[in-house]
Amino acid sequence: MYILSLIFIIPLFIYWCANEKIGLQLSIVYIVSAWVINVLQHSDIWLSFHIGYGYIIAAVIFCFYIFFRKRLEALFAKGGFRVYLISTAVASFLMILYRPEPEFVLPGGLLLGLGAGYCLCKRYVGFKSADYLERKLILVILTVVLRILIGLGVLALIAYRVNSFMPHLSENQNIFLYTFLCCAVCGFWITIVAPFVFIKLRLAGIDIKQ
Repeated sequence: MYILSLIFIIPLFIYWCANEKIGLQLSIVYIVSAWVINVLQHSDIWLSFHIGYGYIIAAVIFCFYIFFRKRLEALFAKGGFRVYLISTAVASFLMILYRPEPEFVLPGGLLLGLGAGYCLCKRYVGFKSADYLERKLILVILTVVLRILIGLGVLALIAYRVNSFMPHLSENQNIFLYTFLCCAVCGFWITIVAPFVFIKLRLAGIDIKQ
């Protein structure tokens, strides 16, 4: 899981600096892979499940994404704004229904925040990550560095504040709801708040097709 957590930085880099659509898709692939691995590890049938096989399953899910990405995009494009938003919420809550534990609450909250934020961003903000990467090399490097520092810096700050509160919430029955909402906020920051900040700081362009 630590390796998967590190890999998650790559989709964020792609989202903020190269292609927001592919970055979001890779993030969702990561989240689904992590959720499936946790389900297998907590299942009575898979008590002897080895983490090494989990990475194989994650690779299978990634291959599925590679082969069917265009079809999935077309399917959501037909549904439009409401279908995308509703399907994101339904998938998120189905993920946390399996068991109220952090291993399942974390990916569920992230999925909800990422999906809802991306959908709202495309409709109301119009973030275009690659626009400002067509400048001179030094400006491209500066833009990329600033996006990553701001984006990951705020995520680290959120994680730090959440962690500081956790010891006081360990006996609270609402800790899983709190964790879910914190993860949703992180996802929301990634896909809509950070892009909005980048646009205001002239670190990103606006999608004129929004």
